[in-house]
Amino acid sequence: MSFENAKANLVEFGKELGLEGLEFDENNTCILGIDDEFSMHLTYEPNSDRLYLYSPLLDGLPADLKKRCYLYERLLEGAMLGGQMAGGGVGVAVKEELILVHCTLDMSHAVPTALRAFAPLYVETVEKWRKLCKDLSEGRTVSDDEIGLPKRPGDPSETKSIASPDGGAGGSSKGGDAGGLPRPGAGGGGFIKA
Repeated sequence: MSFENAKANLVEFGKELGLEGLEFDENNTCILGIDDEFSMHLTYEPNSDRLYLYSPLLDGLPADLKKRCYLYERLLEGAMLGGQMAGGGVGVAVKEELILVHCTLDMSHAVPTALRAFAPLYVETVEKWRKLCKDLSEGRTVSDDEIGLPKRPGDPSETKSIASPDGGAGGSSKGGDAGGLPRPGAGGGGFIKA
């Protein structure tokens, strides 16, 4: 029953995107390209009756240990109780040098429109964290405001750059606001079934 619900959610999501015929492959997975920027993986797991959504945030970890530790610190702060990760979490595959964000939807109790309703927040979250991870891996600092955290007294990101601990160039930049789901053909390739 839950797999049927996951399929119904995928069909409804496809209708929202104007992509008829979205379906899971033999591994219960559907992969969508989001505006030629990143992939959104949807995998139904029958043992838990959950639909897993996951996307890469960063491909290639910083070689500099100080930058890598600061990146991990900021990711962990944002992931605390799923607060800035759309209720999900983040994981690191060190050998593969890959950081993934992930969320789940319980398909045993979800309405057929649950994925369609959740996807805009998920896409916005991925876009925000991809930008932040890129900035952090390049040594730029990211303020608590950019992550969505309350300000910390003496936050070093407000005054220093990891690349330049003496407070030199570095700066920060704001994460993007998706303002809803990207549409096929908008700003690139849009959604693509792979």
